[in-house]
Amino acid sequence: MKRVILKTLPFVLFTFLCHSQTGSALKTITIDSLMRAHIVHRGKKPVHNFLLYLKNEKTSFEIHRGVGTVGRNNTAIDADYQYNVASITKTMVAAVVLQLFEEQKLDVKEPIKKYLEPIDFIRYHELHIYKGKPYQDKITIAMLLNHTSGISDVFVDAETRFNLSVLLHPKRMYTPQRFYKRYFRYNLNKKPANTPGKGYHYSDINYMLLGFIIEHITKKPLQEVLRERILEPLNMTNTYFEHYEEVHGHGKRIDAFMNSINITKRINTSYEWAGGGIVSTTKEMALFIKALWEMTLFKNEGTLEMMLDITATAKHDRQYGLGIFKWNFDNKTFYGHGGFYGSILAYAPEHGIIISANIGQAFPSFSANELLNTVINIASEK
Repeated sequence: MKRVILKTLPFVLFTFLCHSQTGSALKTITIDSLMRAHIVHRGKKPVHNFLLYLKNEKTSFEIHRGVGTVGRNNTAIDADYQYNVASITKTMVAAVVLQLFEEQKLDVKEPIKKYLEPIDFIRYHELHIYKGKPYQDKITIAMLLNHTSGISDVFVDAETRFNLSVLLHPKRMYTPQRFYKRYFRYNLNKKPANTPGKGYHYSDINYMLLGFIIEHITKKPLQEVLRERILEPLNMTNTYFEHYEEVHGHGKRIDAFMNSINITKRINTSYEWAGGGIVSTTKEMALFIKALWEMTLFKNEGTLEMMLDITATAKHDRQYGLGIFKWNFDNKTFYGHGGFYGSILAYAPEHGIIISANIGQAFPSFSANELLNTVINIASEK
């Protein structure tokens, strides 16, 4: 009976909310109940924690919550706990590339050859072999940013082999170069998804290469560049590049799960690097995405427009700009990125809604999109 009540309560409150004049207090209660109803501590796909920051700028409604437990133990969490944002890191890396573009240190339309050919371990001339023919000279920086290069992905195209390797060697530390070598060990250079510009194939290798380009241009490690250009200017004191920096901030951290496997506790995820190595909080990630629209990180509005342009991927039935997705939630246009371990960061500029959340589970038993739509709908009520 208790379980039935817990599952029913959020929807009863939501129905009441939709049919009455209510304020922020009831919205907060409704969303909080909804979050708690999705906590599942047992089973093959546990969701031990739920972190959320959401703000409706037009109504001034704001909620910052953390419910559940750390994961490896029953310590109750609060809203400020840190988590691995995973692939949302790509939006930060893309922002740095576009800053370098504004500084005329690169052109996103130019081939990657100029930056990657001089680096020996890149094995540039073997990078992209499609049906026995090399195509790496046709790849531009923009194609890495929007995943139209055709370059294969270790996590997807060699998923079983790589996951087995990680599980057998859970504490192995990867340098970016060491992980990149997997791309060639698995012969992925000879198995591209498409020729450059002729398809869309999401690949973390694209962002590894962008990380190497950033380091080549700046002559600094990627973690230093991200800190100098994004984290420090935005005062993101609880955000850091995991495995490549010391822990920053309070150090309170939730565990991320892949089914029943506690990735945070069991696996060294240093292989994430430029594709997903940032650890942060929901509120600080919200601060980051809003900074893009406030022109805190860019000098020219045209740079943001370039970032949001999905023309190159729309022809392949995708909606991905330069390091950022275009989505539709609750019939509203959002821009942002998701992360493998249940994280989301999205902003609807027309409606003034920011949502930054994490559920600590890569494969939840419920629909994360339906949950997201419901939360946004509640926050949209006047």
